[in-house]
Amino acid sequence: MKKQFLLPAILLSVFACSNENEPQFSPYVPPVPEPPIILGQETETIVSAARPANTPGSDGVSVSNPKLLAHFGGNGPDLNTATYTRYFLSNAEDAQPDAILITIPGFQGGAANYARMAEQLMRLAVDEHEMTLELWAFDRRSEQLEDRAGLELAEAEGDVTIGLDFLFGDELGLELDERLVAGPNRRLIAYNSNDLAFMANWSTLTHSQDIDAVVEHARGIARNQNVFLGGHSAGTGFMARYAATDFDLNTDAVDAGFRKLRGLVLFEGGGGALGDAVTDDTLNRIEARFDGGLFGAVSNNAARCIDGLTACTVASETSDCAAFSNTSCTEPRSSFATGLINTETFAAGELVALDGDLNGDAGVSVLLQDQNDMSGNNALAQVPALLPVRILLGGGIGSSVALYGQYLDDDGLGAAAAPFLATSIGAPGPEVDGALTWLNRDEELPDSVLSDNGAAPTEPREGRVWGVEVEPTDFEGQLIGATYRGNTNFFDWYYPSSGLSITAGLGLDTTALSAPAPLGRGRSDIDNRTQAQNIDLPVIAFGGSNGLTPVPGDFFSFASAIAPCAAPSCDGMTPRIVDALQPSLAFPTYGDVAGGFEVYISEGYSHVDIVTAENEANNQVIAPLLAFMHRNIQ
Repeated sequence: MKKQFLLPAILLSVFACSNENEPQFSPYVPPVPEPPIILGQETETIVSAARPANTPGSDGVSVSNPKLLAHFGGNGPDLNTATYTRYFLSNAEDAQPDAILITIPGFQGGAANYARMAEQLMRLAVDEHEMTLELWAFDRRSEQLEDRAGLELAEAEGDVTIGLDFLFGDELGLELDERLVAGPNRRLIAYNSNDLAFMANWSTLTHSQDIDAVVEHARGIARNQNVFLGGHSAGTGFMARYAATDFDLNTDAVDAGFRKLRGLVLFEGGGGALGDAVTDDTLNRIEARFDGGLFGAVSNNAARCIDGLTACTVASETSDCAAFSNTSCTEPRSSFATGLINTETFAAGELVALDGDLNGDAGVSVLLQDQNDMSGNNALAQVPALLPVRILLGGGIGSSVALYGQYLDDDGLGAAAAPFLATSIGAPGPEVDGALTWLNRDEELPDSVLSDNGAAPTEPREGRVWGVEVEPTDFEGQLIGATYRGNTNFFDWYYPSSGLSITAGLGLDTTALSAPAPLGRGRSDIDNRTQAQNIDLPVIAFGGSNGLTPVPGDFFSFASAIAPCAAPSCDGMTPRIVDALQPSLAFPTYGDVAGGFEVYISEGYSHVDIVTAENEANNQVIAPLLAFMHRNIQ
């Protein structure tokens, strides 16, 4: 009983004192919770040293194309810039990173391909090493040509109808939304090949110079200049060419790309090889393409001699181009990659991603919703460019999540026609209220999705995919939002294939073209990849057993092309390739950490999973990559 009265007695004495003296206690204030640590992103643009001919922003170029003027305003764009999206953790936004990983997307891929990997890698770095990392995802200069103004407004407003009106309002007979009137005051500007003929001059060297601008910028920010460079799929080719380039184009001094880095990272791409001996005919055609033939052929959609004006055919080039010392005839091609995937389908992909993120896996996709109360007046029915999407749906009705899922899923028609899209994201689900839905990885999936592709092959091209498939990418929780978020995206609408073809026929070593006589033709202005066989950086490579590099042997050519590892983490004695035949050609023995060439294959992963998968037990990317970076920082 005494204890029941003790506390009130004490309180009474305190209150009595409080009336006579200064207060002894402050009111209780609950602690303010720490804000959650989230993934931050900023897209930045910096100046590039590249000044390709005929390109808006290059000397003497005046923009007259009405589409470019309407899109960019003023005198048009300056495209001689390099763009990257900086991913960071919100609690370290202003901290100096211990290292920066710069990553290059693959064929028709955008910076957002790396968003999920960036977050998981950076969080693990803090947890395991108290290490601050950043990932900078590079966007090719072609990304600047994407007209996303209405899509960004739809994202900001959280209203997909704005995006639908911006993309397809003309075809649907819509009156321009007042919010679009107040914003860009127009609809989507989509370019054709002739509009962007200047892309024919965007050579591999142009892109290496753009990458160099970002690398040098990162070296000025990262502690002790700890910068790594990676690429996914075709992005590994951009990475390897950068590393092999001597950026001092005019003197005997060497300014090698690889010397600016701590290591190279290959995601689902082989990087490249030295190439075969180059013939004079190949070199002649390269020079003709670069010196005006390709720009003329793309501009006119017809074969042209080296002056870009004179018509020719390859069969009669000797006489057609007789007025020129180089009689090679260059045939036309599209300025950017075209085919099943086009500008409208890429743009529609961003719109359905926004719709799925806002409205979930329910109802009818915004692309299938009839407008103006007219039956059949929907985007899929009225926009000819969306025919590939209609084919993927098979004429059915579905949610935006289901629509996008069939576009990307590794088991769908989209990935079958365009393997670079393949991502393991679940499976088609049941119909709900007449609309197809999607099964995410955290729902019960049919056994057919998790098929067993058998044992690993012993030959690099034997059987290709192998192992039990998994669904490691969180489609609805992660990938959909990354598709459209911020000032970047998941796709490269205008992949610059024409200019990249200039040096077709050359491998990683362009000495025969770029070195001074007698070793070469002295055309370092076209490309200057003279350093491939000097690359002595540590390398780490990642493949998926259901992807495009399903076995370690797919990285053999690059390992064979470069120099022994000279980094402190290597022992200076172990070669890149210890045994090419053991245990098999598909699984050669590499030097691993000691030799500076590590390869990891994630069983059951598709092509894109390597950079989008959740960090679980079967993920052979995140932890090995962090260990590689931690081991090689200085």
